[in-house]
Amino acid sequence: MQSRTFLRIEGDLVSLVTEVIDREVTLPDLLTELTTASVTTTPRLPTGCRFWIRSGTTDRSVFVVEQSPSRRTLEYHANRRRDSEPTTYRLAVPYVVFVVSTIGDQIEGLSTYFRTQPIASLDATLLCSTLPNTSDDGVVCLGSVRVAGRSVGERVDALIGAFWGSRFTQDLRRHPLPFSGGFRAWASRSRRDPLAALSLQYDPYWRTLRQVVAQMAGLAITELPAATPDQEEPAESEVLTPDPPAADGPGVVVDLTLDPEVGGETDALAS
Repeated sequence: MQSRTFLRIEGDLVSLVTEVIDREVTLPDLLTELTTASVTTTPRLPTGCRFWIRSGTTDRSVFVVEQSPSRRTLEYHANRRRDSEPTTYRLAVPYVVFVVSTIGDQIEGLSTYFRTQPIASLDATLLCSTLPNTSDDGVVCLGSVRVAGRSVGERVDALIGAFWGSRFTQDLRRHPLPFSGGFRAWASRSRRDPLAALSLQYDPYWRTLRQVVAQMAGLAITELPAATPDQEEPAESEVLTPDPPAADGPGVVVDLTLDPEVGGETDALAS
């Protein structure tokens, strides 16, 4: 560390200045350092990603993806006979929340839940999904699904797309519908009202989004950002995006504004 003292004259004012120099390098050396230093950037996130949680001690990440209400075409194979033909249904679904865990660049697991309003915070409550191939805990049966992509975000998008495009079966006993009549009744309601799924009474899931994320990320609840007051805001409330915390903690969570959904019809188009 060096210091020097000099006089600074500004107009008719003279100042005695002591300057401390921590380090000196030549300009070419500085430019070389700037051009060769690596810069850490946020990876390409999945479409509709609301939260990205990363463990600071392991290579595990969790992505929370929210898709807006839409009408989806599902191919359902109710008969276990191999020579039987599946039935196609056009079904209205509410907000669908996908929670995807990854280790490195590899997808580890997928869970899905329903909501009748957008996610306002990490402490959002969840509703049981009534989609096939989904257990009561929201765990999706991936079977032999293989997806590709240049980044984890692209692979998560491909995984969710493969979920919607799969041939649904009875491999898992899905959560019951909130009305009788099965998929035929669901499709009939969807034809009459493309937003019918928002007014149905689904069974509440026993864990919050925070608890699901912590479990899938391998983190304790206390390692996630603390809750703030009034977590469950009305749907029309403003969702703020905080600055990302430092990456050297036990866990990092990024709250993201909702990106446009890819696939399916939005509310405006569903009619």
